[in-house]
Amino acid sequence: MASLKKFLICLILFLLVSVPIYSAEVLEVPLTTDDANVKIIAILNKLSPDGFYEDPKTGGFLKKYNDKFYSPFDYKIYIGRLSQRSTDSIIRIESRDRGQEKVWKQIFEAELLKNPPAEDVRKLQNKSYSLSQGFNLIQPSLSVLYNSSDSPLYSFRDSFFTSTAYLVADLILVGGAYIYASDKAPRKSLWDNMLNRSGPPELHKGPDAGAIIGALAITRLYRMVGSVQDTTAHNRLVEFSYSFSF
Repeated sequence: MASLKKFLICLILFLLVSVPIYSAEVLEVPLTTDDANVKIIAILNKLSPDGFYEDPKTGGFLKKYNDKFYSPFDYKIYIGRLSQRSTDSIIRIESRDRGQEKVWKQIFEAELLKNPPAEDVRKLQNKSYSLSQGFNLIQPSLSVLYNSSDSPLYSFRDSFFTSTAYLVADLILVGGAYIYASDKAPRKSLWDNMLNRSGPPELHKGPDAGAIIGALAITRLYRMVGSVQDTTAHNRLVEFSYSFSF
């Protein structure tokens, strides 16, 4: 049981250090806050209809919009005045994924500033829900790598840390379940050895095999939702023919 407690402590520490840290992208636009607000609502309605809400806790800005829990995108968008002497607006974009921050900034630049596309922009291709979920069954990190390949929604940092987190979570959860099943499993006695009797069944066939299977299922069930959201968000960008530099 001591070994199991060590694994549980490691899991708790892992979850604590895995709390997402928000960075930000900032964009200045030559629009009043009212005009910027109307245009941003239109963009959000196009890409994620009914997938966002206005947050009254604006953090000093005039407007703030958050994604809803079922939205395929992840963002916090703030709209404020650039300065007291200027009617221009400032837009701040936050997300747990650095890639999504850059995606929204490039969308706002294209839609609000009408900037010409950069020379290194890339057209996107649709992602497959079946492939993403298939990789998830093998190992959730493979699903992350599939969804992050040729997609602006994941930066290299996002992809590396997210896929590593799934690998570590699997090791901790399955390792803890294995230790738990091993501690409870009956052992072959000295008398059984002397009489050359067969011992108890292997762990994956024993009465506590469900603990190991359940541990494997935790990360895969969690990633199942993330896989759908990642694929939906990417394909939504393809649907509206956005190109990105990444």
